[in-house]
Amino acid sequence: MYSAVSYFSAQRLSEFLTILISISLGVFAHGQTKRDVTLEDLETLKQVECVKFSPDGATLAYIVDGVVWLVQSKIGSSPHRIGKGMSLSWSPDSKSLAYASNQSGALQLWVFNTISGRPDQLTSFPGGIDPNSWVYHLPNTSEPISQSWSPDSSKLVFNSQLTVAEPTQIEANGPGAPPTEAGTPLVLTSQTPPAWTLSGIFAHSDVNPEWATWMKSSRSGGIPSLPPTKISQLFVVDIRTKTVEQLTKDRGMYFNPDWSPDGRKIACASTDGQVLTGEANVPVNIYIIDVATGKKASLTAGAGDRWLPRWSADGSWIAYWHGPQSWGKHSLAVSRIDGTESFNVMSHLDRFVYGYEWEPDSRSIAVNYVNGVSWSIASVEVRTGHITQIADDKAAMKMYLTVSHSGWLAWQQGDGLSQGIIRVLPLGARDSYPLVDLNPQIHHWQLGEQEVVRWINSRGDTREGILIRPVGYQQGHKYPLIVDGYPQQGNGFKGWAMSGNQAWASRGYAVFYPNPRCPHFWAAFTAAEDQEAAKGPKGWDVAVDDVMSGVDELIHRGIVDPDRMGLYGFSNGGGVVNYLVTRTRRFKCAVSVAGVYPDWERPVFLDTDSAVVFSAGGITPWGSPDDYVQLSAVYHLDKVTTPMLLADGDEDVHDMLLGVIEMYNGLRWLRQNVTLLRYPRQGHGFTGAALKDFWGRENAFFDKYLKPEQPPN
Repeated sequence: MYSAVSYFSAQRLSEFLTILISISLGVFAHGQTKRDVTLEDLETLKQVECVKFSPDGATLAYIVDGVVWLVQSKIGSSPHRIGKGMSLSWSPDSKSLAYASNQSGALQLWVFNTISGRPDQLTSFPGGIDPNSWVYHLPNTSEPISQSWSPDSSKLVFNSQLTVAEPTQIEANGPGAPPTEAGTPLVLTSQTPPAWTLSGIFAHSDVNPEWATWMKSSRSGGIPSLPPTKISQLFVVDIRTKTVEQLTKDRGMYFNPDWSPDGRKIACASTDGQVLTGEANVPVNIYIIDVATGKKASLTAGAGDRWLPRWSADGSWIAYWHGPQSWGKHSLAVSRIDGTESFNVMSHLDRFVYGYEWEPDSRSIAVNYVNGVSWSIASVEVRTGHITQIADDKAAMKMYLTVSHSGWLAWQQGDGLSQGIIRVLPLGARDSYPLVDLNPQIHHWQLGEQEVVRWINSRGDTREGILIRPVGYQQGHKYPLIVDGYPQQGNGFKGWAMSGNQAWASRGYAVFYPNPRCPHFWAAFTAAEDQEAAKGPKGWDVAVDDVMSGVDELIHRGIVDPDRMGLYGFSNGGGVVNYLVTRTRRFKCAVSVAGVYPDWERPVFLDTDSAVVFSAGGITPWGSPDDYVQLSAVYHLDKVTTPMLLADGDEDVHDMLLGVIEMYNGLRWLRQNVTLLRYPRQGHGFTGAALKDFWGRENAFFDKYLKPEQPPN
């Protein structure tokens, strides 16, 4: 049995050796020539998936590649591996860390005790805990399960789905008649859940995998049945006895639980029984549940999304994310628990809130928000909305904010020179310090200088983007340029192979991220004036202006050769590239991977209750067919002369893959220079051998058009 002190003291020798080795490597590397960045280098990069401070501020827990690590918050501490896991939460006494893990074969809750140094499986749900993959996730993570400790550290509340016990009764004129024998159709009506519409039609459907079982049963001649109805419920487990009790028992669909400081109530989010699937337009509200009786009371009501509730330390306020009902900009709201007051904390700063944590005084909230190319951290006073920066104002990506009860802060940071640095800011300190560096190998790479670029477009708007200069850049020389069209890029380390990256700088390219505002991305991270500028068909005029004015700025500065410029875009960036080539012939080539919405009409007709109408500014193909033609690149392909390389995985969602095929077929019909790469067993983005193959092909494509053979001297 280790004490809390001896558990970490046992690591001091290894910490000392680690520091000596790091110093030795640093001395060794100092005299070595740094090397160019390769695809293989990019594939070594790591970053955290979640960071959580213990309440006493002594220890940080974090996740990398699905593995939980612990590290003391003092400088020079070495991390300790706990095991596979996700969804972290510390007990209020800082002695235990709860997490979810499938290391026993099914997803269960586990608890690591820092006194004994041992993990212990807490739940034994038959088949494992069943989170709804569509629920609103934890802050700064993509985890669909969350748990919260009781204030005495004796219990945990968590969410899991249960299959409705009684068979779902569906009348013949209702959402669908249950098939009773092979060949019976699925009956779809105006009441059918949207996710049913395309389920089973495509070999690799992106909605509700349970429908694969239905289709397989039907096609094999068996007796098919509708997938069971599942409801997300809240459960409470006793840490000592491991006894589990179900707290909610109606069809409310509950998730994001958070235990009150007095232990008597639990706040949570709920859809009031409506199922969250795909792009379903379902309102979400905050409820308070009495632990003793199970009775619930609504804290918020009406349309819109309100989720991820968190109690203030004094129990008088509940904070929660708040946004429009569908895609939109997340802000931060607070409400008195008696419902007498409710307001937007971020009303004085119109920005997308990425994460938040209450500060110990219950009067302020630490917020992580998107501020142009920077992801900033600040303290906002609840009543006044006054904002004070509490981390340096360096243009960097600060993510996964966590705050201890003692007032210490930590986050992951990345910039043009580093990625995966966990930094700690002690209470009252002015400067943070690096605690964990997940990617020390970066120090051995020859990097292109990365900078924030600002310019004014033709509309008079001040724009902000990112430029990586080629490795070995010399002032006065003009270089080939690759423009990455993905919107709202932050000034983090550019090391992802499916995006513009440092390896391209090693190959002699300038890489530019102009961060265009565009119709399909208009509501995500920007301020209100930017949202309105990019809304609807005229938003493409704004996008083209944002990109081309930024490119002209680089040409004006003498950095870029205007005769050697290419375009690249993945996903949302591919959507920008697909439209740009219909509006300008200034680029010598263009690569578009899994580009979104080259045809805005098709998803409206194929995706039931599609969010495309929202992105289009509320217009429909019936009311404004000309606007949908204007929005859709496929209707303007006759203006394209730029050679294009298109690519996607055969298992990408149908909305993306079909759009890529439309682009290819249109350009081929028009006898344009186009190549389509379809990768089997790949989805939205490539991995493994497919990524290596694509990497070689796209670089050869850029080199062909942007690095023509030089005439002999």
